[in-house]
Amino acid sequence: MLVESLNTKFDSVTFNDEPCALWSGCGEVIKADIDNQHAVIKFSSVPDTLEHPNIRQSLFAKARKAKSYCVERHFYQLYAPRLPYCTATPELLWADECGSENILVFKDFTTQGFHAVEGVDLEAVGNIVAWLARFHATFLWCDIEPEPEHTKLWEQGGYWHLATRPDEYEKMPKGDIKRYAVDLDNRLVSQKYRTLIHGDAKQANFAIKQNAVMGYDFQYVGKGVGLQDIMLLFTSVFSSEQQHVYEEPLLALYFSELHSALKTRYDIDIKREIESQWRGAWPIIWSDFYRFLLGWKPNHLKINNYMKRQVNVVMSELL
Repeated sequence: MLVESLNTKFDSVTFNDEPCALWSGCGEVIKADIDNQHAVIKFSSVPDTLEHPNIRQSLFAKARKAKSYCVERHFYQLYAPRLPYCTATPELLWADECGSENILVFKDFTTQGFHAVEGVDLEAVGNIVAWLARFHATFLWCDIEPEPEHTKLWEQGGYWHLATRPDEYEKMPKGDIKRYAVDLDNRLVSQKYRTLIHGDAKQANFAIKQNAVMGYDFQYVGKGVGLQDIMLLFTSVFSSEQQHVYEEPLLALYFSELHSALKTRYDIDIKREIESQWRGAWPIIWSDFYRFLLGWKPNHLKINNYMKRQVNVVMSELL
C-alpha cells in the first residue's frame, strides 16, 4: 500500500537508507528523495502482537495505539498550520490513510540543520519549555468544545490518562493512589483553563537548531493543563535532585513565555489566574503520572523522591 500510494501522489520516489522501525513494530520511518526534495515518510500500521518483550497487547490497547496515529495525522492537517513561525513543527507534504494504515510525508528537517538534543542541556531544555509555552498559548481556550475539529484529537491529551489505561489501572496494587485515581483525573479534567497539550513532550520528541526548536510526534494531542507537558519533559531529562533544583526557574520561564504569548488575548488578571490554577495543579499532575507508572512499570526509574514529594502533597490533602 505504501509504495502504491506514494507513486500515485508523487512523480519520483527514491528510498534512502534502511527503514527505522517505529515503537514495537508499529510501522517504519523512511528517508527518501521525493520530487527533488529530501523527505521523511512515517508509515504506521499497528500489529496484533507487539514486538515488545514486556507487553502483551489487549484489543483495547491496540485500538488506542491505532487511534494515536490517526490523531497525529489530524493534528498535522488541522492544527499545526495555526502555530506561529517560532513554534515549528515538521512541514507536512502529504498525508493519507487506508483503514488502520497511515502515511505522513514530511520535509526532512535534519537538512535544515535541526538535530536531536543529547543529555542534559539546560539551554536546550529552556528553549523547549518556551516552545511548549507558545504551543499552549496558541490553543488555550476557556472552553474548547466549540472548536469544530476537537473531536478528531484525544478528549484528554497524554498517553497516560486514566480513561485510556484500564489495563494498567487493574494491575495497580491496592492503596491510596488507586483509591483516588478517579479523583486525580477529575481534578485535571475540571480545570477552568485548558489547552491542547503535546501529550508526549519528552526531550526525544524535539529537535534544536541554535535557539530554534521543532516539536514532533503528536500522537497524543488533546485537551489538558499545559504543565502536564512540562512534567513529562522533566521526567525525560532530569534526575530527582535536578528536578528539585530546576523546578522553579523553569516554571518561572514557562509562565513568563506563556504570559508574553497571551498578551494580546487576555488581561493581566486572567493570566495570573491561569498561572495560579496551573501551579496549583502541579502536584496533581505528578501524582496522576505516578498512578500510570504504578500500573505500567512500578520499578520505573522515573519514580523518584521528587515525584513522591509531589504525591505526598496531594495525598495529605485527600487523606
